[in-house]
Amino acid sequence: MKIKNRYWVVYLLIGFIIGSVTPGFSFAKEVQIVLIISIDALHPKAIDPKTSANIQQLLEQGVYTLDGFSTNPPLTLLSHAAMFSGIGPDKGGRTENAWQSGQPGIKEKTIFTDAKTKGFSTGFFYSKEKLGYLVNQAVDQHKLDSDFSVDNAMTFFKATEQRQFCFLHISGLDRTGPVEGWLSQGYMEELFFIDESIAPLIEMVKSKGNYLIIITSDHAGHKTIHGSDHPDDAKLPLIMVSDIINLTKYQGLQYHVTQLKPILESVLLPQNDNKIEKVPVK
Repeated sequence: MKIKNRYWVVYLLIGFIIGSVTPGFSFAKEVQIVLIISIDALHPKAIDPKTSANIQQLLEQGVYTLDGFSTNPPLTLLSHAAMFSGIGPDKGGRTENAWQSGQPGIKEKTIFTDAKTKGFSTGFFYSKEKLGYLVNQAVDQHKLDSDFSVDNAMTFFKATEQRQFCFLHISGLDRTGPVEGWLSQGYMEELFFIDESIAPLIEMVKSKGNYLIIITSDHAGHKTIHGSDHPDDAKLPLIMVSDIINLTKYQGLQYHVTQLKPILESVLLPQNDNKIEKVPVK
């Protein structure tokens, strides 16, 4: 009996060692920190080492696609509602792009529901009032702040050492694009400012370890127009990087905003073994 116990201890030790270095092994560490940043109106073509060095670095460290697609029509609340719920407007998801405080919020289960199931403390920090529609009981902390949403996210991560799940929405490009044009000099300067502002937050998350960082957007635009059926309006990036998860199966994914929820489920709730369905995009 002692010999069997001894072998069992050795087996556990080997499993722990392998699990520490092998992604997907049953003894591998679980994600402790999740940071999702949605940069409103970010056109994938704007990402480059000069205007967005920190985002570019994440792209090079992880997996990505610059050919992601938004909802139809590609509008802020519709797209974020699809990200959160996995349901697009064509499947019964949000179809109105306006919402005000006091009106009914989202009824479907969201990415925050999944995070709470896994014991995460959750935070949602956004810079447009209409995104308050997405706050539900699974959100522990939330705040509307058009200027300091990054600061709110950093405060959230400083507050506790437990598992943390944060969605951060950043405006700026959605104001510059309609005035100066998507990919204009003013647009690129605004992206540079945003990229610099998120750098301390990214470093904070990385320093905690066992992290998953996702950079994405809700839509893009062309000239000074967005929300139309022009192909550029629906484009968006998806960048994912982690220090403990093997994300290679997502490289080059034909990403649609409704896939964010099942992707997170497959990472945070691997026992569900969800399949990331391809979404036909016109």
